[in-house]
Amino acid sequence: MVGIDMLVLAGDTAETRETCIEREYGMQLRAELREQCHKKGIKLVELAGNHDPDVEGQLALFWGGKVASMHGHSLLWRVSPWSREYILCSNDVKHLIAMHPEAEYNLEARLMLTKEITQLLSKNVVPAEEKAKRRGLLEEAYHCFWPPQRPISIVTSWLTCGCRASFFCKRYLPEVELLIIGHFHRGGQWSNSGRLTLNTGAWFEHAIPYAADVRDGRLICYKRYVDL
Repeated sequence: MVGIDMLVLAGDTAETRETCIEREYGMQLRAELREQCHKKGIKLVELAGNHDPDVEGQLALFWGGKVASMHGHSLLWRVSPWSREYILCSNDVKHLIAMHPEAEYNLEARLMLTKEITQLLSKNVVPAEEKAKRRGLLEEAYHCFWPPQRPISIVTSWLTCGCRASFFCKRYLPEVELLIIGHFHRGGQWSNSGRLTLNTGAWFEHAIPYAADVRDGRLICYKRYVDL
């Protein structure tokens, strides 16, 4: 990682959900990354996503609040409404939302609500033995497209990502001029009312990761990640 003095990771850096089979391996990989950054003198800023809810911070502000980074699951009241974890405990999630009306206008309350919902979902990850049953194309298709609300929710969330980010900033972070998020798995950029939102994509098959270089509060580049 050449020429970097600070690395901000906008959540889902590792799989560390409470009941996930990959949790131990994810924590090991994260520890190795932290060690590498330490050795290279890179300040590492980790933000919590819905797959690594054990990370403390959810929002980072830079340059007097002009630049912000977060995972992006706070943009959605239900965090990940397409996930099987949400489907399993949707009523509990709705109950949590109803219990925190102050989150409608208070940033701290909104982030705390996101954290509570994420922790709840973290305890409802599909067991390893159920995942092992999905071995063929039909099984994978079933996993991805059933029930129908899953693909519909995924597409809807992506198409409304930019609008949600703009609304979130207007309500909770009015000083922000550049917002960098992830969560929605597809890279993209949206400009609204002078505010720019960047999505850094994801690191897995059929997705493309992006990186944003920001210096002195200005975006230098936003491009597909190749190598640092």
